[in-house]
Amino acid sequence: MVLMIIDSHVHMYIRDMQPDSIVEAYLAPLKALEAIMDMGVEEEFIWPEFRADDNELIKGMDMAGVDKSIILPLDHGLVEKPKIDFEEMNQWVFERSEIHPDRLIPFVGIDPNRGARAIEFVEECVRKWDAKGVKVYPANGFYPQDENLDDFWTAMEDMELVVITHSGAAWGPLKEEYCHPAFYETVLERHPSLKIVIAHLGGKWRDESYDLLERYDNAFADCSALQGWLPSQPDMAMERLKEVAEKAPDKVFFGSDWPVFELSYTTKQWVEFVLENNWANEDVKEKLMHLNVRKILDI
Repeated sequence: MVLMIIDSHVHMYIRDMQPDSIVEAYLAPLKALEAIMDMGVEEEFIWPEFRADDNELIKGMDMAGVDKSIILPLDHGLVEKPKIDFEEMNQWVFERSEIHPDRLIPFVGIDPNRGARAIEFVEECVRKWDAKGVKVYPANGFYPQDENLDDFWTAMEDMELVVITHSGAAWGPLKEEYCHPAFYETVLERHPSLKIVIAHLGGKWRDESYDLLERYDNAFADCSALQGWLPSQPDMAMERLKEVAEKAPDKVFFGSDWPVFELSYTTKQWVEFVLENNWANEDVKEKLMHLNVRKILDI
């Protein structure tokens, strides 16, 4: 039995923090499933008001045996303007996380395309909230290696923040062509002390992720969304976990992407799958579930 579980990839939000087109893109598969299977489940029941707050998160963590979660706000405001802007969104995340200081570790959700304001805002969050990292989403429409963003990466490095980046698939108005892990090679090279975590193991481009993890000391990844293979394809999920054990046992963190998969495969089920199946020895599981992420966050 592992000594601690840290979920390195969790989201919190209320409906008006996200643009309509992105909410619709995420709800579309659920609406289709409801229509095909005549489930009789209303959209409001699937995700009440498209809301995922700290109270629901803590309940889920307790059920799954998760000790701490890293909260990753999503700033899509330059794709389409939401009713609640990125500043108010982040403030809400930090204030709600502050209620649970021993359980929740909030990052700043920011789009580097905001330029100087992005850097200023992150600096404000570090001063006010002692933020430990930032979440970025290239699918908003930026290539990480773009020279115009180098000031942003320099600032994150200077503040000694951890960067968690989306990678892999994207939906609706978001563009996955920006989401190759390989695009971070230049950033990793230019900023050797900037720790970059590639979410979802890189998704369909996981080979690019493993290449970076092998060659750069400051490259890491999380395994959130792997439970998307479950419950229908457990062998595929096992294969992906075995790859982690073989290729990067010291570089990958456990993650759930809560609440995205809660209807199909809960975080509790995902934790049980990882802990109970024979994809690695207990030492490797200990690293995945908490030791690796604790090293880079110094917690």
